[in-house]
Amino acid sequence: MKTLLVLTDFSQAATHAAKYAALFAKQLNAERILLFNKLQVITTIPSSPLVLTKTLTAKDEALNNLKQLANELKFLKATNTELMYMAKEGHLDDLTNELIGKYQVDFVVMGLTGKSKLEQTLIGSNTLQVAKTVSKPLLIVPELSKLTPISKIATVLDLLDLKQANVVNNVLKTLLDEKDIELHVMSQEHDNIPPDSLHNHNFQAVKEKLSIYKPSYYTISGIDFVFEVLSFTKEHRISLLVHIEKKRNFFENLFMTDVTEKIAYISHIPLLLVKQPH
Repeated sequence: MKTLLVLTDFSQAATHAAKYAALFAKQLNAERILLFNKLQVITTIPSSPLVLTKTLTAKDEALNNLKQLANELKFLKATNTELMYMAKEGHLDDLTNELIGKYQVDFVVMGLTGKSKLEQTLIGSNTLQVAKTVSKPLLIVPELSKLTPISKIATVLDLLDLKQANVVNNVLKTLLDEKDIELHVMSQEHDNIPPDSLHNHNFQAVKEKLSIYKPSYYTISGIDFVFEVLSFTKEHRISLLVHIEKKRNFFENLFMTDVTEKIAYISHIPLLLVKQPH
């Protein structure tokens, strides 16, 4: 059962992401969409009756908003896709991975807006925090992205790394199996590889792994990675950008403000973040 987990705070950006998720679920033939809202923790005396009342009121209000959102998505999702919703207190990254395990989630979906520094702080901090810790692919949907089906997918691959080709195959197989979806692969040039070397073996293995999708290959310099990638997506009218991240250690995660964050804030199309296994 393919399941999408949509994290929402009921903002305009989050609601747009939920609508996109419904269309994405239809293309994936997903059986379930789970809408989730993290309740705000009330920092007062826990035993206070007033706090209990406020907590219950906040949860009732969240569930009511989730129900309304679910009703909006009914007209976008496939008729056989189940819609569930829930709200709970706790740390968002912990709750996300808990739900992933409990409901066997395949993709997590969140919204993002880059309109102002203030909004980046309020919305972006949660999205990028989840990006550091989530155990499944995270689909980040810009507020201004179009609500249209995916027709062209682009990704940047190391053509000497078979693990990355496996990631593309495993994560996107359902979409790429559709004949009308194109795969565009950007990579740094690999010329003059000795025919009998391990590098050449890996290069040929990567090409073979992806050959079923008949991808188009393009060379990028990598000098200004973000600019080149985003320019490519505009020029070729890409509808989904896939960014494969190598797993980071604890200290690297603390300083994740480089390529991923820049692409997430600047991209005009949805960005799928996928962690590469060791």
